[in-house]
Amino acid sequence: MKKHAVSYAIIRFQPHVETEEFANIGIVLVAPRISFLDFRIEDRRLGRLTSFFDTVEATTTRDVLKSYHIELKRIRDLAGHTGGQTRFEFELSDNAEHLFHALTKDREGMIRFSEVRFAMTDDPKGKLDELFNYYVRRNFAGAVYREGLLEKQVRALFKLREIGRNFKPMTFSDGLYSAKFPFVEVVEDKPFKVLKPIYLGQDEPTRILDHGNKWLFTIQRLKEKLPPDVVVAVEGPNDSPKRKQAFREAVNLFRANDIKVVDARNESELIEAMD
Repeated sequence: MKKHAVSYAIIRFQPHVETEEFANIGIVLVAPRISFLDFRIEDRRLGRLTSFFDTVEATTTRDVLKSYHIELKRIRDLAGHTGGQTRFEFELSDNAEHLFHALTKDREGMIRFSEVRFAMTDDPKGKLDELFNYYVRRNFAGAVYREGLLEKQVRALFKLREIGRNFKPMTFSDGLYSAKFPFVEVVEDKPFKVLKPIYLGQDEPTRILDHGNKWLFTIQRLKEKLPPDVVVAVEGPNDSPKRKQAFREAVNLFRANDIKVVDARNESELIEAMD
């Protein structure tokens, strides 16, 4: 398939110009030769923005993004010559490339843009989705990555509290099935307690339940090989009611099977669970 030269910019939410702090919230992309102009902007998972920019009212953040989403749709319509009016003073005669560069020009406001970047692709819409998933949804920082970060945080906490020397990674197996646990307390050469950090903040409720069930199965399968004291330190989502519901169900399943659950972000809970 024929490749197209595309230009794109990252849409950024920057409510405090003074501090230069920003969060990536979307992508706008143009393929001039085929008059393609489109965007993707985060309008659902706003917990990251409202928690980071905690001096900005959550309603203000939502209103700004909603308003800008409408503006971007109108500009996209203009690129397709379907009419519409915007506050950017674009003309119906403007082509997609002109609209893109006028849109991404630096201006005051809570919404800013990165420098314009370039790429080659045979699928501009697919490239837009790819860039959005990378820069906004951060798919490179998936569940495995996040779970690895949890383990590093717990290890650093144990080292700080000078209890890390009592824990070591250990693999348990029943001969057919095996699993490695990163924190196993060993007393007189015998495993005494197990701690497993588990990330349960996946993008979809199904994935949250699947990952929780995977570790529930693992612990139940190896129950005879594991020490009786098994603790899971969990981190869940901070937005989306359905994802939160899936997280609660996963946690309740652990507890229903006599597995202690603690909040991975609560240092006092972690330390208490290891005493």
